[in-house]
Amino acid sequence: MGGSSATPGWWPEKGPGMKVVAPGRAPVTLKDVAEHANVSISTASNALTGARKVGAASIEKVLRSAAELGYQRNEAARSLRTGLSNTLGLVIPDVTNPFWAGMVSAIERLAGEAGFQVSLVNTEFAPQRETAALARLVTSVDGVLLFSTNPDAAAVQPLLDLGMPMVAVDERFDLEGLGGVYSDNTGGGRLAAEHLVDAGGTVFGMLGGPGTLTTAAERTAGFTAGLRERGIDVDRIHTVVAPYSFEGGREGVRRLLAAHPDVDAIFACTDNQAIGATFEAHDLGRVVPDDLLVCGFDDISWSSRISPSLTTLRQDSAGMASRAVEMLLDLVTAGGSPEVAVFPVELIERDSTRRR
Repeated sequence: MGGSSATPGWWPEKGPGMKVVAPGRAPVTLKDVAEHANVSISTASNALTGARKVGAASIEKVLRSAAELGYQRNEAARSLRTGLSNTLGLVIPDVTNPFWAGMVSAIERLAGEAGFQVSLVNTEFAPQRETAALARLVTSVDGVLLFSTNPDAAAVQPLLDLGMPMVAVDERFDLEGLGGVYSDNTGGGRLAAEHLVDAGGTVFGMLGGPGTLTTAAERTAGFTAGLRERGIDVDRIHTVVAPYSFEGGREGVRRLLAAHPDVDAIFACTDNQAIGATFEAHDLGRVVPDDLLVCGFDDISWSSRISPSLTTLRQDSAGMASRAVEMLLDLVTAGGSPEVAVFPVELIERDSTRRR
């Protein structure tokens, strides 16, 4: 077979200049090959598996890099499970939430580009549905992207023990063998605190989230710490717990303002809550932003469309989706080591915190 007839799956013999992995060295991963060849992980995966058409030049670069680095596909690990069909599991709490819906769309597109389909499960925030979904997926998918709302690691550990490649997204898990892609929620809470103080807030309210969610705990902790660092006394900080939803925001701000009518600045854990809070504040006769500042978290599309437009902390949802898919494909196709990536957030100032 001549070099001009190279096809996916072809491996050149060791030749001059080719590197051999030393005994005991960590296995070369698909990510290593992609970086060495200067292509995306999906392109490297397609070049090595033939799942989707890749240009001849890209195939040649990927195969040469794989040979030089000593990359070996981990087919043995994949064969331990049955029923595989180039499918990734995606477990998500609420497909109607604009932030998660956008992530689902991006993940499905990115997975498709790499030759994988996505099996989507919507748990509707029910831990038992999440546990049942994971039990079903273990026999039918190559790997799982998990947007969890279940704090019980016992639901996840058995899958890791079976060798299921998994990456947690958004809600944090601290489990050995589990990859993770998260936002800097604590830092985002601090940014919200600093901005609301600078915008003229004096008595602060927060719409926290369910106690089972790490995002809620981290954003609350960051916001509280940020206020204290700016010299705000604890008796001027008031928090209520509310669901991550529009109605949760309405109900939460109603309780907050009933108990603490002097609150003039609110930070909500999500944009859905913040938008609901803005509508409810209007119904209660409070004008945003003139006598009530409101800041959210996520930067969903509606945040810039409502009136007044919503100040918020923007998560890099596109970057997170891309990194999560790349990380999972690396685990699935190469048996790579789990990694954790934390993405910064950005304050987007709009009318809801601009007093006239």
